[in-house]
Amino acid sequence: MVYHQPETKQTQPIVLANATIITPFRIVHDECILIEDGKISQLAAKDKVVPPPNAKVIDLSGMIITPSFMDLHVHGAVGHSFNATDDTAFNDISKFFLEHGTTLLLATLYLDEKKKFVKTIQHLAGHCKQNQSKTIIFGIHLEGPFINRKMKGALNEDYIIEPDADEWFLLRKAGGSFIKMMTIAPELPGSYDVMRLAAQDGVVLSIAHSQARYEDIEIAIDNGLSQVTHIFNAMNPVHHREPGVLTGALLNRELKVHLIADGIHVHPAVIRLLYKLKGPEGIILVTDAISATGTKDSIFEMAGKKVKIKDGMALLDDNTLAGSIVTLEKSVKLMVKKVGIPITEAVRMASLNPARVLGLDHKKGILAVGKDADIVVMNQDFDVQMTIVNGQIRYSKT
Repeated sequence: MVYHQPETKQTQPIVLANATIITPFRIVHDECILIEDGKISQLAAKDKVVPPPNAKVIDLSGMIITPSFMDLHVHGAVGHSFNATDDTAFNDISKFFLEHGTTLLLATLYLDEKKKFVKTIQHLAGHCKQNQSKTIIFGIHLEGPFINRKMKGALNEDYIIEPDADEWFLLRKAGGSFIKMMTIAPELPGSYDVMRLAAQDGVVLSIAHSQARYEDIEIAIDNGLSQVTHIFNAMNPVHHREPGVLTGALLNRELKVHLIADGIHVHPAVIRLLYKLKGPEGIILVTDAISATGTKDSIFEMAGKKVKIKDGMALLDDNTLAGSIVTLEKSVKLMVKKVGIPITEAVRMASLNPARVLGLDHKKGILAVGKDADIVVMNQDFDVQMTIVNGQIRYSKT
């Protein structure tokens, strides 16, 4: 495998030829993509594309081309966590996800002691600011600290904070505009004050680790709620007399649901039901990947707790799931092969749909002239062969 550092100067034009293209609304055969100056400049039949004389033509016969993937929920990989204030760790995590077709992600933080948590947010925001032209870390997802202790899941309850405007201002000051998303429990006293402040700052609000009632959901939507973190997890199951977060997530079209499609967190049959209820535009694939992702480690520490990897599952001592070790190309494969949805829709769930959440769908998540050349090349078994970011080949398997 070969990794390439992003270049600062104009790159050589590239022609991607002879692959099946997933736009991701159509399946296109016998067409080529010409990439110039970081953008798609032509997408047309082979005899219609006119590349410049210095273009590099890459024959991708038998391959699949899709928009690259965007992951709104990543804790870490290859033995590193985003809770580490270590740029080398951030770079190693980024390289791993490039290898798996992800070209944009939100660094998601475990709860931690307040001063340390704030320091981590500051460091991550500084890393994003200093490396905007080359990092795939787009910003920060705060999974808490304003969550329900009774639904803490694998998060450390010692670091949960009661919702409070001053506490939010402290976090916001540390992360600035790089705080892109926050998971919150709206049923807690003070949550709506925090939600209104965060929403006015442009932060995307998501619900999980919550015992909100169904009646709370519409109020939360009016106060900025638009997403559901790891649907079905860290929320009560559907109850026919006491509906809650899950029922509200399934019925309210305003809410987009984030799905860990690893075959463990949610059974494929339940994913199929979710697809029937929310449709292809209402589902966003995420990994919730932890530091064990991409390693052979069987036991490691996460947020001060011991986690073991067994049969592809990350488990606490009490068998609580503690994130996943999946990557998005594997999730797309599961959606197509085991859930049975069209490849165009599965790809949208990992590309255009998250781009919409972040307000980037005018330039990312779709293959068309004028869009950013953020592209992943996979074989027929969904193994990533090449990842292109802004027209530059950042990873190639050979």
